[in-house]
Amino acid sequence: MGERVSFPKTFWVANTIELLERAAYYAVASFVVIYFHEVLGMAPTKSTFLNGTILWGLLYFLPPLSGTIADRFGFKKSLSFTFLLLFLGYLIVGTVQRFWPKFVGYEKPDYTIPVLIGILLIGIGGSFVKPCISGTVQKTSGANSALGFGIFYMTINIGSMLGRTVSYFVRTNFGIPSIFSYVATSFSFAGLLAIILAYSEPKYAGEKTEGVDKPRTLGDAILGLFTVLKNLKFVFFLIVIGFFWIIYVQIYNLIPLFLRFIDKNAPVELYTIVNPVSIVLFQLLVTRISKNWTPLKSIMVGITITIFGMVINIFPYLSRLDVFKIVSLAGLKLPIGGIFILISIACMAFGEMFASPRIYQYIGAISPKGKEGLYLGYANLPIALGTIIGAPLGGFLFEKFISNRAPNEILVSAPMMWGIVAFMGIISISGVYLYNKLITERKK
Repeated sequence: MGERVSFPKTFWVANTIELLERAAYYAVASFVVIYFHEVLGMAPTKSTFLNGTILWGLLYFLPPLSGTIADRFGFKKSLSFTFLLLFLGYLIVGTVQRFWPKFVGYEKPDYTIPVLIGILLIGIGGSFVKPCISGTVQKTSGANSALGFGIFYMTINIGSMLGRTVSYFVRTNFGIPSIFSYVATSFSFAGLLAIILAYSEPKYAGEKTEGVDKPRTLGDAILGLFTVLKNLKFVFFLIVIGFFWIIYVQIYNLIPLFLRFIDKNAPVELYTIVNPVSIVLFQLLVTRISKNWTPLKSIMVGITITIFGMVINIFPYLSRLDVFKIVSLAGLKLPIGGIFILISIACMAFGEMFASPRIYQYIGAISPKGKEGLYLGYANLPIALGTIIGAPLGGFLFEKFISNRAPNEILVSAPMMWGIVAFMGIISISGVYLYNKLITERKK
């Protein structure tokens, strides 16, 4: 029998903090655009712009800079500041209807300013979490880093499921604003307490490699970004992968809007929970299936499955099915259109499982020798690009093809909408293929 693997206390505290942060975020993620649109009266395009372009853009674009700051000031101070920002951000967004009308003196004011302030706090705060927690996991795992990061990624999905589950029960009893002002703030406050009471600066497990603690400056991080962006071949790859993420981010932008259109009481968090549940149940199987594939093959299979996940939403219209009709499925009463959305979300989960891990592997493989770490540090740029463009695109498509159309027109307009989103995947897979043929294979 092999030796039992153990991790220090800080490792487990860090994973608990990650779980609480993910629970806070995913408690609200499925209802952000719905809250902005249905409760605060914002247009779909504006709602998705605030959620995707601003919030997700900050979450995925800032970590290289945030991580640099965290290295300079220490993880504990950075995390404490982060969770304070998260707490305040969720509180502001969830309570705008209580304080903003009194502040501006209007009964029905424009909520853009306070919502934007709250989103900036959440986005900036959230951008510190992953660098700090993943850095802690790396330092405290030592030779067991593969297992350590496996636990870390499992923690993310457990937090995601926990947040959505708690959110459902609170929302159905107290309303949509409560998931921000009660659920997300409670998880954030619990995370802050865990940091103050139990977290300590991580120490390296085993021997530390020379120079590993050398801190980077903000100037180094910004210079690194420009170094990456000067590599036009690499930028091309990031862009075509960004088109893949344009499809994926619709889980939290276009899909919630569409679900509430076909079912005004749709429990969106119970639809989107299919994503983390699928990953928890099937990631190991997917890894085994694709372990002998090249990264490129796995990426292209993942993109193909994701495209299918969008195309499947066209089927009920081609079959002349009534997407509004409520049917029974495993004891649940869902609209026919909602059943296809469930299949769509599951497909995108499988697409992510095949593509996402191998994208990072492929980036490491195509990076210039000696600069793999630098390039991998900016590997989230395609997600930032995908959400900055894809989120408002989802809102625009919903306005153009769904919300401003008569019910009889949707039979034609809805397939066009899903087709446009699916076409983003076709651009992505074509770009990846061309990149491999024209650039990667030419080097051999």
